[in-house]
Amino acid sequence: MPNPSIRWSVPSDGHTFPIYAGPPKDMDRVAEYAEERGVATIRFGGDTWQLEKDKGPLMRATTGEATGSQVFTAIGDANTFGASQVVTCTADRHRVVVRAENRKEFVLFNASDLEEGEQLDLRKAEKIGQFTSENGGLKNLHLQFEGSGQTLPLDVQVFLSWVARHAMESRMLSNTWRISIFLLILVPFILLYLFNFIDF
Repeated sequence: MPNPSIRWSVPSDGHTFPIYAGPPKDMDRVAEYAEERGVATIRFGGDTWQLEKDKGPLMRATTGEATGSQVFTAIGDANTFGASQVVTCTADRHRVVVRAENRKEFVLFNASDLEEGEQLDLRKAEKIGQFTSENGGLKNLHLQFEGSGQTLPLDVQVFLSWVARHAMESRMLSNTWRISIFLLILVPFILLYLFNFIDF
């Protein structure tokens, strides 16, 4: 059955995020994301996925032995995930490209028909979903699917929702670092000005 959206809710215990699927007004809890003591997992359909991500451009989810220990990956096109404009996601036989349209808007494209090494022409590519960091999008992630995106397997959609959350989170942290560095550079000049050592 086609699924139009995945939504993450705020955790009630501080570290476990419920993940819901279905129409916005009739969603069912299908999975949960947890991060404790530096170990991140997604529990889905009785299976536990082991999640890996760092400051680099690679994300990896490994399913449990019961589902064949499949490896789903997402690889950005820059040195860090937060700086990547295009992320290529591979899950089972499905390939999806996530493109940052701007700092807050992201679009998903179908790339399953691409040959290995072939570049996706975004002008002709099929749009299959979108998400945004506007209106608290990081705390209450809402990944919307359209077209063939709605018929992606539910485990693939859940994986893409984790990629979406990390895309927003890593950009927010990157922007926070930039602001912090700017303020650190600016503070000495402000102090010198206040104590009349320099004039502007």
